[in-house]
Amino acid sequence: MHKFIILLLCLPLTLLSAQRVQVSEIVFIGNQITQQWVIERELRFDVEDSVSADDLEKARLRLLSLGIFNNARVDFDDEGVVTVQVSEQFRYIPVLGTDAVEGSFNDALKEPSKLMDIVVFTAGVADINHRGSGAMAGVLGEFGARSGISVEYRTRWLSARYPVALNFGVRSMRISDRHASVLGFSRRMRNDRAFIDIATRRGAPSRVGMLLKYDHVEESEDFPAMGKSYDVGWIAPYVILDRRNLEWFPTDGLFARGDLDAAFGSELFFRSRAVIARYLPFSESYRAVTLAMRGYSGTASSNTPPWARYYFGFADKFRGYSSEQTEAATYLAGEIELRFPITRELTYDVPLAGRYGDDIPFWLGGAVFFERAQTQLDGTRNDLYAYGAALHIRVPYVQVLEVSAAANRDDEKEFVFSTGVRF
Repeated sequence: MHKFIILLLCLPLTLLSAQRVQVSEIVFIGNQITQQWVIERELRFDVEDSVSADDLEKARLRLLSLGIFNNARVDFDDEGVVTVQVSEQFRYIPVLGTDAVEGSFNDALKEPSKLMDIVVFTAGVADINHRGSGAMAGVLGEFGARSGISVEYRTRWLSARYPVALNFGVRSMRISDRHASVLGFSRRMRNDRAFIDIATRRGAPSRVGMLLKYDHVEESEDFPAMGKSYDVGWIAPYVILDRRNLEWFPTDGLFARGDLDAAFGSELFFRSRAVIARYLPFSESYRAVTLAMRGYSGTASSNTPPWARYYFGFADKFRGYSSEQTEAATYLAGEIELRFPITRELTYDVPLAGRYGDDIPFWLGGAVFFERAQTQLDGTRNDLYAYGAALHIRVPYVQVLEVSAAANRDDEKEFVFSTGVRF
C-alpha cells in the first residue's frame, strides 16, 4: 500500500518531465551582445520540433557551459512558445591573478624566500565573448615562477556556417626547468611556442581534432642542464567523446579523450595520453548527489627529452602530494569523488554592474574523495594515494572555486585552493 501511494505521488513529476509539446515559436531575451545563432546551436531543437522539460533543462546547461552567461533559463508554455532568457557577463575582464605552478602555496608559505620560484603572477585582459560569438581573445603578461607574454584566441564554433573550433596563440616565456627542480636545483630555460588547434565544434557529443605546435627550448648551461637547444614540431591528433551535462561542473554523463603526440626536429619522440571520467547522479537535479570517477594515464618514448616528460607537483598535482615534485615517463592514476550540495542555489543582483550584475548564482557544495596514482621513470616506481574532502563555491566568471584538504599515505596533510573542480 505504501509503495502504491509513493508511486502515485511520483507519477505527476514523471509525467511533467515526459510531457512533450510542439515548438511554435522561440523567443530570445537578454542577448544584447551574444549573437542569436550562438544560443540556437546549443538548443538542438527548432520550431515544429517536439520537446520535453528534460530537453529544455539539457539546453539550459549547455548554455551555461559556454561560460559567458551569469545564468540561463529555458521554458515553454501551453502554446508551445519556448522562451530563452540569458543574463550576460561583461565581455572585457581584467585578468589579475596568481597560481602556484611550480609547487603549492603551502611551499611558498613555509619558505617565503622561494615565493617567486613557486608562484606566477598574471596581469592582462580578455574578451570572453568576442564579437558576440562566444569566442575568447586574451593577452597575458606573467612574472614570478614563469615570466613572459602570451596571446591566445579560442572559439567553440568559428561561425554560424562553419562548425569548426579554432584555437591558436603564441607565447615567449622564461620557465622553470622542472627536471632540475626534481633533482633539487633551481634553473630556468626559455620556451617560445606557437600553436594552432583545429577540431570539430567544441561542445559536440563527439569530436576529433589536430594540434600543430612548434617549440623552441633553450636549456641553462648550469648543471644538471646541459645548455642544449631544441627546435621541435608537434603533430598531435586527438579524439573526444563528451556526454557531460555541464562542462565545468558535470553531475551526469561521460567524458573520454585520447591524445597522440608525435614530435620531430631536433629530437624524434612520441607521447600518448588517455582519460575517461564517468558521472553517476542519484537524482535528476543538475546539482544532484553524484558519484564521479576518473582514470587517466600517459606514456612517453624512452628518448623523450627531460623537458617534455610528465611532471607532477608543479602545475599538475596529485591531491595530497602538491608539494612532492615527481618526474615520470609513464603514469597511471584514478580518483573517485562523492559530490553533494550543501546549500540550494541562490541568485542575487549587483546594481552597480548594471545588467551584467543581474541574476548572479551562488551555492555551496562539498565532496569527499580518494585518489591513487603510480608513476614510473627509468624503472623506478612511485606509488601514491590520498584521501580528503573539498568545498565548492559557485562564483561568476571562474564558475567554481575549490578548497580541498587532503592526507596522503605518509599521513602528511595539506590544504589546496584552486579554480574549477578536478574533473
